[in-house]
Amino acid sequence: MKAIWVLLLFLLSLAYFQTPQLTAQDWVVTGTNLGNQRIRLAAADFKAVGSDPQTPVLKNVFDTTLFTDLSSAGIFDMVSKSLAPQTTPGSPQQMTPAQWTAPPASAGMLALGALSADNGRLAVYGWLMDVTTAGSPPVLTRQYNEQASEDMARTLAHRFADEIIARLGGGVNGICETRIYFVSNRTGAKEIWVMDYDGANQHAVTHLGTVSMSPRISPDGSRIAFSSLGNEGWAIRMFSLDLGRTVGFPAGTAGGSNLSPAWSADGEKMAFSSARSGHPEIWVADAGGGKLHQITTFGSDVSPAWNPRTGLCERTHGRAADLRDGPVRRQRAAHDRQRLRHLAFVVVERAAGLQLEPQVRSRRSRRARHLRDGHCQQTLAAGHARGGQQRFSLVVA
Repeated sequence: MKAIWVLLLFLLSLAYFQTPQLTAQDWVVTGTNLGNQRIRLAAADFKAVGSDPQTPVLKNVFDTTLFTDLSSAGIFDMVSKSLAPQTTPGSPQQMTPAQWTAPPASAGMLALGALSADNGRLAVYGWLMDVTTAGSPPVLTRQYNEQASEDMARTLAHRFADEIIARLGGGVNGICETRIYFVSNRTGAKEIWVMDYDGANQHAVTHLGTVSMSPRISPDGSRIAFSSLGNEGWAIRMFSLDLGRTVGFPAGTAGGSNLSPAWSADGEKMAFSSARSGHPEIWVADAGGGKLHQITTFGSDVSPAWNPRTGLCERTHGRAADLRDGPVRRQRAAHDRQRLRHLAFVVVERAAGLQLEPQVRSRRSRRARHLRDGHCQQTLAAGHARGGQQRFSLVVA
């Protein structure tokens, strides 16, 4: 009996002394950039050059946008403006590294430069310097010369920020030049609008005075396809961003409702839902609106989405249309299947609300970026822009 009590006390003592170790092992730390120390980055206000009255305004826009972009990147330890030296070096020769490496700034990298406006042109000279190594060459050197405007000052700041992010972020491209297209009724009619990635510079793209929805950006970033309500019902319309106006798309104007445009990955085809045969079915045409043919015959098929790889994501609600099905001839189906594999779409069992699904594009690369979570739809409540009855919402797809 005594031996049992001794054994019991020994086990309790063992558990007591091991409890702190077990508790410590229960802690789990998650996050990003945990294995690497963030670069301590400072962004000096650019030096104003010249006496043009536009220069101070454009400089303020550029400085504010650049600092905000770099702070929002999430990969830098940014030096607060209140801790940075109150100097504006316009070139590496005007920079004193000791001012930036000493506390409280304690910077490792410094973005600096000069800005001038002259005869309606905006010139920006930017450098990224390693201030911890004396005499080191610039890590990055850029020069821009564009038309002088506040919008262009923002664009050049976005561009320079993306260059810095790509250079210091391990080759990961920044998103500062990204633009988001969405639908808003703030002017009284639902039009296609655009804004920068940070919500600034919002303005209308279309001015049709009707209901427009579902903007889709072409892969080369040159055109927007969208659904619009006209005298003959819903039609697929095309807007050229290069020309600044709508252009023809004959396949999208036939009778019945034509909705939900979707670009193929190569930008050569457009899929959409059309009720021209009596029920909503998936149709495909080329990018110019020709060579129209029907893909599905299931009835009530909407929201097509091309899969650039080999098939439909399992989590997407709907069906995958192998292009051999439907009234498409076998040789055409084989050609489509070889290039674009499968087409995903949603089968509607009953009437459902229509969703606004904006996409984004980079102004610099002229390439469209789709807001995607895998290949599955995910609703994003973007809030409401209130001003009387002004409001809009976004759905990430």
